[in-house]
Amino acid sequence: MLAQGRDTYTKAMAAYQGGDYSQAAQLFEQAEVETPGTTEALLYAGRSFVRLQLYEKAEQAFHEYVRKNPASSEGYYLLGYVLNRENKSRESLEIYTKAASLAPPTSDDLKIVALNYVLLNANADAIHWLERAVHMDPQNKDAWYYLGRAYYTEARLPDARAAFEKVLELDSRNAKAENNIGLIYESSAKPEDALTAYRNAIAWQEGSVRPSEQPYLNLGNLLITLEQPAEAIAPLEKAVALAGTNSQCRLRLGTAYLRLGRLQEAQTQLEESVRLDPEDASAHYQLGRYYKQVHQMEAAKAEFDKVANIQSRALEKQKAPVPK
Repeated sequence: MLAQGRDTYTKAMAAYQGGDYSQAAQLFEQAEVETPGTTEALLYAGRSFVRLQLYEKAEQAFHEYVRKNPASSEGYYLLGYVLNRENKSRESLEIYTKAASLAPPTSDDLKIVALNYVLLNANADAIHWLERAVHMDPQNKDAWYYLGRAYYTEARLPDARAAFEKVLELDSRNAKAENNIGLIYESSAKPEDALTAYRNAIAWQEGSVRPSEQPYLNLGNLLITLEQPAEAIAPLEKAVALAGTNSQCRLRLGTAYLRLGRLQEAQTQLEESVRLDPEDASAHYQLGRYYKQVHQMEAAKAEFDKVANIQSRALEKQKAPVPK
């Protein structure tokens, strides 16, 4: 049985190294059954599941691995990463603390720690760990990108721009960083510079396997703000094509159609936006404007009442005492 298990493990490693992660995961699990605890089969089964984005299965494999190998910092760091991917931020932070007690974290480890704090809306803590990550490894462009996002959330625009420019220094055609520089220009009342940045981001992600809808959405939204709804249609239609379940893409496209009097198309997009995010007051407001324009006054009133209700509930939530 031992020889058979070793043979299965060897085949599993060959599949893993060849990029056949589905086969690898199956063989690693089989190897662990045949020779439990004698190889790194559970660790690599978890790695295979991560490659396949099967994070629940990866979590199970890593949990079992660290149970059997409690001194493995690698196992704990991988488990912490998977928990982050599952949005289990508090659990992830606990595991990273355990991992750090066994071996010092890398820059990428600190990046994931920071992203846990982002998910917990603890932006100051996120900035702290991201600053440590880029200090540890100034070439970590992902850490620089997330640091820029964290600065932007805190309205630290010069710091955010510097971080995104560092990303572009490391990767001169990084579309995500350029898109965010566009947001900074827009926030700084420099619309022409923002338009250029959004168009650059769109051009730079041409040919990407997974292009982002964000530069199209931002470009279209800014064109609406600049009273150019006709020019906004093409990028917003592309945004919807890339992310049909993004309520904001639907909302902005519907708004542009409404401005142009393309009422049936506006109705379709605005109703879908409301369906996707019933708590978005802006979507209800624009849908109310549509109903008013087509003289469906009761429907318009219903939408405007929803706007008032959402805003009232948001105000009450702000007034609510913070639990101690």
